[in-house]
Amino acid sequence: MQNKQDERLAKTMKRMYLYLLVLLGLLLLVNAAAEAEATTVLVYLCGTDLQEDACIDLVEMAEVEAGDAINLVVLAGGARSWDLEDLKGGSRTLAVIRDGYFESLEDWGRASMGSPDSLEAFLRYGLTEYPADRTMVILWNHGAGSEGGVCFDETANDDSLTVSEINSALGSVQSSLPDYHINIFGCDACMMATYEMASMLSSHNIDYYVASEELEPGTGWYYTAWMNMLKDDPAISDEELCRAIVDSYMEEGLKENPDDFLTLSAVDLAAIRELRPCMEQFATVISSQVEGGNLSMVRRGRSRMYTFGSFVDASWDMVDLGAVLDTYAQFDTPLATEAKRLLNKAIVCSAQTDNLDTCSGLSILLPQDTAESFDEYRDGLELTGIIPNWVGFVSSYAEVLTNGHYQFAPTQTGLVSSGGEVEGSFTPSSFFSSLYWNDETEDYSEAEAEDVAIDMGAQGFTATLNAEDLDYLDYVEGMLMMDISDEEITGYVDFGTMQNNLVDWNTGTVLSLYDGTWPVFGDQPVPLYDQTSNDHSRRSLIPVKLNGEYTYLVVVFPSGGTEGRIIGANAGYDDNGLPIRSVTRLHPGDEIVPVYTFYYEEEGEEDLQESEFDGTPVIWQEGMTVTYEDLSDEEDPIDMYFCFIFNDIFGEYTMSELISFEL
Repeated sequence: MQNKQDERLAKTMKRMYLYLLVLLGLLLLVNAAAEAEATTVLVYLCGTDLQEDACIDLVEMAEVEAGDAINLVVLAGGARSWDLEDLKGGSRTLAVIRDGYFESLEDWGRASMGSPDSLEAFLRYGLTEYPADRTMVILWNHGAGSEGGVCFDETANDDSLTVSEINSALGSVQSSLPDYHINIFGCDACMMATYEMASMLSSHNIDYYVASEELEPGTGWYYTAWMNMLKDDPAISDEELCRAIVDSYMEEGLKENPDDFLTLSAVDLAAIRELRPCMEQFATVISSQVEGGNLSMVRRGRSRMYTFGSFVDASWDMVDLGAVLDTYAQFDTPLATEAKRLLNKAIVCSAQTDNLDTCSGLSILLPQDTAESFDEYRDGLELTGIIPNWVGFVSSYAEVLTNGHYQFAPTQTGLVSSGGEVEGSFTPSSFFSSLYWNDETEDYSEAEAEDVAIDMGAQGFTATLNAEDLDYLDYVEGMLMMDISDEEITGYVDFGTMQNNLVDWNTGTVLSLYDGTWPVFGDQPVPLYDQTSNDHSRRSLIPVKLNGEYTYLVVVFPSGGTEGRIIGANAGYDDNGLPIRSVTRLHPGDEIVPVYTFYYEEEGEEDLQESEFDGTPVIWQEGMTVTYEDLSDEEDPIDMYFCFIFNDIFGEYTMSELISFEL
């Protein structure tokens, strides 16, 4: 009996021993797998005037205690000073962050973060010293689209990395490390989700690209969220990680400012390699339109596109690639259809706020505001070995725009009485194409414009253009001015411009509707300039002094609405032409003074002279709005003037004669 018990005990022990061996083997496999799934994150951090936000992002990164699962390697430079005392102002610091601390700090000396040599040295170091199963590269700083590039070093005269220079740096890395591989390349910067950048990256051993079409707030990406996800699941796929970066950015950005204009997208660069030949053909099609005498159609189409980062009359001329294909699809619909399908295929994920028109996930350079200065940026777009046709079109198109001018000769300029009716095939002056993309069928459909009768329930203005005028017309604006002349001076106050202008492209009739109302803030009419509009809303600007500093109030009106919310203040672009990344929140007690432009006659001068004056100060209180109010005064009518501004296809304009009326 005892022997049998001993045998059973021995067998049981043997089985337990085998189970333990199996369990130990599984644990070893799990540990090996975990060790194998290491990620190196190389952050090229250019601080400049954003160094405070950069330091906040470094803290976000350090909050994730991932051990050896994440190698976080940062090259911090480009700032005169840093809020973090471990970083050296006026120099570059190589920092390795692990488990909440600087594991190592090394002074890399003084050199421009806008130099391709600096980027190449950092990439080569990171790839060599911290090899991993997954490698991410992030360029952090200001971004200025395909013309301006990214990472502007304030210690080196705002020297930046152009798209061409990034291409050069990656080429040098490939020469020294032929087998290098980058899984995800990102730009935590404004307006760098560009077709030119993605095309360049697709020519290297890189899989995915993450960036924004629109401006980014100073806070940028939310690193803690997606790095925690990476820590918890080291084997997460690259696509899932890209989605996590996009989702966390949108969530945190809207939490910070619900009224912000945000985009972020992730792009499959292998699919961009498929798109490039199709886009090269499409570039040839658009070029042939310009060369064949159809510049007006190309320019007019460009003007109806939303320009990312635009402010007043400044921008870096980046427009949505999907919008370009939609707008010019009429030139070659089958080719545009194929390009749109390939573009959609390339977008892993794309997120945007509702206050923007539909964004495809990639922007593309199409000169307008920067046409005259394009030569300054030409070398930075040296991508003739990758997308020669598109670069060639952009270059020649910019040159055509800068070498022309047209003088309009409007006739029959005057008032249209209220209560009447004007018939015609009227469309907004910037209307261009009747084709629209159908997501269900994945092709273009046509919507025909209908003849409509405009009910003149309010006062309006009209003018007539001849056939040649229409050929050179880009779009029409309306300018409203108040006559404040007296015995001593003849002068007019500029109230801003109106975009509610209609054109009958068959007859040349131009119509501007005006109902006698104008935006009022702080019990005073204020100058207002429409910036952009879509089906959801209209964003407008009011020039002001905020606590003594020149800036603009940013006002958002719902589509068709007459009351606008003031979402903050923004000066647009800094002295170096870089977009200011954040809207300044207003606080109770802030002093806001509207600033008016004043035109006056001066003896001996042929043209009107320009000056400005301050309005009545307004002390900000939460809940203040800008509302359209009736300015008419029956007892003491106000003398007003209106004029049409006819913008030609070369970027110049002609003002019509002044039309006088009373309110």
